[in-house]
Amino acid sequence: MKKHIIIVLLAIPILAISQKQWTLADCINHALRHNIQIQQANIVSQSTQSQWQQARHNRLPSVNATLSDGFSFGRTLGPDNIFINQNSNLADGALNLNVPVFQGSRLTHEIAARQHDFMAAVADHERVRNDVSLTVVSHFLNVLLQKEHLKIAQQQLSLTDTLLHRIEVFVQAGSEPISRLYELKAQSANDAFNITNAERNLQFALLDLAQLLNLEDVENFNISAPDFDLDISQMPIPVVIFENAIVTLPNVRAEEHRLESSMRNLEVARSAHFPTVSLGASTSTGYFYMFGGEFPNASFRSQIEQNWRSFVGVSVNIPIFNRFSVRTNVSQSRMQIEHQEFQVQQARNAIYNDIQRAMLNAHVSRDRYFAAANAVRANQRSFEFVEQAFASGRTTFFDMQQSRNNLERARSEQIQAKYEFIFNVKVLDFYNGREIGL
Repeated sequence: MKKHIIIVLLAIPILAISQKQWTLADCINHALRHNIQIQQANIVSQSTQSQWQQARHNRLPSVNATLSDGFSFGRTLGPDNIFINQNSNLADGALNLNVPVFQGSRLTHEIAARQHDFMAAVADHERVRNDVSLTVVSHFLNVLLQKEHLKIAQQQLSLTDTLLHRIEVFVQAGSEPISRLYELKAQSANDAFNITNAERNLQFALLDLAQLLNLEDVENFNISAPDFDLDISQMPIPVVIFENAIVTLPNVRAEEHRLESSMRNLEVARSAHFPTVSLGASTSTGYFYMFGGEFPNASFRSQIEQNWRSFVGVSVNIPIFNRFSVRTNVSQSRMQIEHQEFQVQQARNAIYNDIQRAMLNAHVSRDRYFAAANAVRANQRSFEFVEQAFASGRTTFFDMQQSRNNLERARSEQIQAKYEFIFNVKVLDFYNGREIGL
């Protein structure tokens, strides 16, 4: 007995986890941590940050050491500068230093260009996070919509079964023909089929949302339905939302950083017109050994000390003619700037167009919702009257079925408009700089 109690107690936390009702905030937070697109965008931003750091490090001197060892067979230069036929071994070691002194401001502009590339990648990462959040909202609302459709289908079956039981009593009493009973049984079967379709659509909607969240356990996944407010009387005009969106959203900011990077790349291309100056220094030594022959070989230590040599110098590279490559690069950089200016304007236009579309859709869906709500009330009264008339034999089953179809259609249009309105309002909130939530 104790063993069974322990097993039950251990199973309670697992059951609680499997029955967790996910809120929209839970879904968004989970998606932001596990979505592959967000992780890929983060890797891109880290890569551009590494490139920016490398551009800054290019100002530092470069220090390299070289070691070489080789054997020579046949004629070689002897100690008296006369070629002789004798095998030898030569080992060298050197330490080289190179310091960039003047690069035509190329390094400065490269650092600035890579910095703007990094900031654009950070903005892209933020944009992907926003896109994923809106996608989660859309899938979340679709699940709620399918739940509403399932509820309507279940209500229809309940109404049919209630009427079916009533008609069964009348048929048994002989006051109603048995054909009415068969008509309602057929309708009950159709309603059960509609429930099956609604359940399937709900399962697919939940599966789509769970796959978007990269969940492994999709069978026990479910969401909770929040309360909604359908009043947008205080919604600001599109121009105000657009001004807030330009400041808060990363879409335009990313393109503006790419424009700044293109301008810096133009300066990098122009810097190739200028000479470059670099400071170089090196120190080296070597060891020479001849196999056999009449010349004695000095010790390794003495040769290392005696063969030590150092060098310090300045190198100037003056561009004269490079097959018009510099001019071509400058021209390409200018065209890239023009292209990026259009990208900035296109991003601004896209945001404003999306805001106008979302605002119009919000008003249209709100009006559709209220109109559908009126239609639901009217069709509900009509169906109740026709249902009573059918139960008393004063109308046909076809008339009742048509009235019920009208009621079901009005309800479907109402919930469809409801969730379309909610989604468009959330899009407007997003553009207005507000946190996404329900």
